[in-house]
Amino acid sequence: MSGNASDNSKFDLSRQRIGAVYAKALLASADQAGKTEIVLEELGSLIHDVIQQREDLRRVICGFITTHEHRVELLDKAFGGKMTPVLLTFLKVVSQHERQDCLAEIYDAAVMLNNERRGVVEVTATTATELSQDQFDSLVATLNTKLGREVVLKSEVDPDLIGGLILHVGDTVFDGSIANRLKQLRQKALETTAQEAKASLERFTNSTQN
Repeated sequence: MSGNASDNSKFDLSRQRIGAVYAKALLASADQAGKTEIVLEELGSLIHDVIQQREDLRRVICGFITTHEHRVELLDKAFGGKMTPVLLTFLKVVSQHERQDCLAEIYDAAVMLNNERRGVVEVTATTATELSQDQFDSLVATLNTKLGREVVLKSEVDPDLIGGLILHVGDTVFDGSIANRLKQLRQKALETTAQEAKASLERFTNSTQN
């Protein structure tokens, strides 16, 4: 079982590295065409609204069940005249090198690289209920001040979360949920009880020695 986990970890890391390489190439082409934000928006829409929603299209666009020539034909038919030429050409190059199964990793890496050079940090806020617009705006303003950078905030809802919120800033997690506070209180109580028990044992030991 552990061997499988290790293999999966290596596989994911390899896909991330591939994503980073192709993301740089995509940004370079998009920058040159002056279409960076549009290209990223279109690629994100392709992944989230098409590939992740349609299993049949995902298998054709991202899979290996058909030839490169067939994939190119499909891309032209489906997106020709509807997608920025830069992105359409890039998708064909990715298909030619048979890296179409890494489109999600390419997109994630491209967004991260673009945010870094713009001085933008992406933050995900998870709450038990959906944030109101006022709460959303207030949180963005607070994070802008605290982090000293422009924040792009994504809001997610987890009904199992007990109050408060959890913030993901890059690889760092700030857990301000009530559940986490209760966990910390329980841990502190256990540590206090252990210290008191140790002190009582020491007093008992000293008294018997005397």
